Parts: sequence; structure tokens; C-alpha cells
Amino acid sequence: MKEELLHKYIRKEVNPEEKKIVLDWLKNSKENQKQYNLIKANYVAGSLKKIKTPHNHIAFNIFKQKQKKRSHSRYISYAVIIILLVSTTFIIYQNWSNLPQNFINKNTPETLIVNTQNIEKREIVLPDGSTVKLNVGSYLEYPETFKSNIRTVTLVGEGLFDIVHDSLRPFIVKTQDFDVKVLGTTFNVKSYLNDIQTETTLITGKVELLREEETPILLAPSQKAIFYKTENKIEIGEVKSEDVIAWQKGTLVFNSTPMEQVVLDLERKYNVKITINSSKLLTYEYTGTFDNLTLDESLQLLMISSPIIYKIENKEITIDMRK
Repeated sequence: MKEELLHKYIRKEVNPEEKKIVLDWLKNSKENQKQYNLIKANYVAGSLKKIKTPHNHIAFNIFKQKQKKRSHSRYISYAVIIILLVSTTFIIYQNWSNLPQNFINKNTPETLIVNTQNIEKREIVLPDGSTVKLNVGSYLEYPETFKSNIRTVTLVGEGLFDIVHDSLRPFIVKTQDFDVKVLGTTFNVKSYLNDIQTETTLITGKVELLREEETPILLAPSQKAIFYKTENKIEIGEVKSEDVIAWQKGTLVFNSTPMEQVVLDLERKYNVKITINSSKLLTYEYTGTFDNLTLDESLQLLMISSPIIYKIENKEITIDMRK
């Protein structure tokens, strides 16, 4: 398979005939899937580096001027907690342990990269004293020194951020779909690269969502912003904050969640591959709570509380519509 065609598929530029060729090739062997995963991982890393910092947003310029008037201190001694869930899931299940060694911790004098493995968790101290606790299978890129008037990091995976507040230098976390600017806050971000939507939920404080050539969106506490990728629109709604951050305690909470998303969350939690055979199940909306359950218990609960059946063969799980 030519890499050029795979790149077109990743960018969603293929025609129906080319799409079928790629999908048939992926189904042919696990080696093909592994090759695709490696190409996709490198493409994602390259794409994230190209995202521009929104220096030209009028709202940001106003914010910066106001902050200068309010404080003459460069650093303030309190920290805010940022809870980020930015999870990477490809159409073919992505395993970060498949990444080549030259992609892991490929540091330069100015840019540092930390990539955790599937059994590894790490705590990173950023140049300004902020800390990041990385979950397994995560990627963090940050500068050796925050030299500009904005502190910027890039995250793929999951991280718990404890940010030193600096009124003159906002902290920005870059994701694939939008940037999240910290104004002193606690918030949750969930961003699957190939998922149907990206979510940001504000727990306390203030947060802005920034996209190029669009008006910044300011969230209020207990509000969730959902960006629908195919429709290219954002909707704002009220949520229970405790449900959104329940993942910290090992609990998954679903509220009218498409089954496609439920499966992605289960894959990530249990490090398994789950295939949905029925197209009707993809949009079936599921509501339920998985409170520290084992994989078997979760599958049993899913089968009892929704119209599905499942089977496990060679450590691979398939789900179908119950007849």
C-alpha cells in the first residue's frame, strides 16, 4: 500500500473507490493495521505542531491588557488544577507501544517530548513550575523555556495539569480541534482524533475555546461545549460536573451517549479492541454508569441495559444488535 494513499485517507480526501481499497487492505492483516497506526501517529504529531497560536484574537488582546492593569506581579503563588482528557483513538485501535523508538522522547535543545507507554505513568515539571501527571499512552510536547508571552503545550492522551497562575502569560493547551486557554480554572477536555465530537466541560473558574477565524467561546461553570466535527458546529449545554470527572475514580458515566463513543471509552479503559458489527448500534444512545467494573462486568451490564449481544474470540470483542 502506498503511503500517499494512506495519507489521503487520513486527511479524508479519498473517493469511495480509494476508501474501499484502504479499508480492505486494513482488514487483510494486523501488520497492515500496525503500519497504518504508525503512519497516523506521525501524521498527528506533525499536524499538532502546525497549529498556530491565536495571537491575533481581539478577545485575547483585551484579556491581556486587562490583566496587566490588575497585577504588576509576574508570577502569582497559587495554582489551578486542570483536568484534561484528550484521548487518541484511531479507526484502527491505536496502541502507543507500537510507536518506533525514534518517535519517543525525540528531544531537541528547544523542544522536549515525553511519551508514556501502556504500563507507565509519569509526572513532569514544566519550566514555569507547573506540573503534569501523564496517564499511560500519552504524549506531551513543551518548550525547554517559556520565552513568549503565552505558555503553550501540546497534549495527546490524558493529563492532570497543576498550573502556576501567571496573569501576564496565559497557559494554552493545544488539541487537534481547538485550543483551550486557561484563565484560572478547573476543566475537563475529551478529544478523540477520529471521534464524531470533541468536548470541553468547565468545572470552576473561566476557560475560553479558540478556533482560527471564529469568535472565542467563554464557558460558565457546569457548562459543556460539544464540537460536532462533521457538522462543524459547537453546542453548549448544562451538565453535572461530578459525572464528567468521574473517570478519575475509575468510573465511566454515559448520558445519552452514542454507542460508538461508549465502545471507544471501554477500549481505552480496558486496553482492548471492540468492533461494532451493526451500523444501527453506532448511533444508539446509551445511558448508564460503570462504577469500577471489570471488563466482563461492563460487557454484561451493557448487554442487560441495551439491545446488544457480544462475543469474545482470540481476545477480540465484537458487538452486534440483539435480534
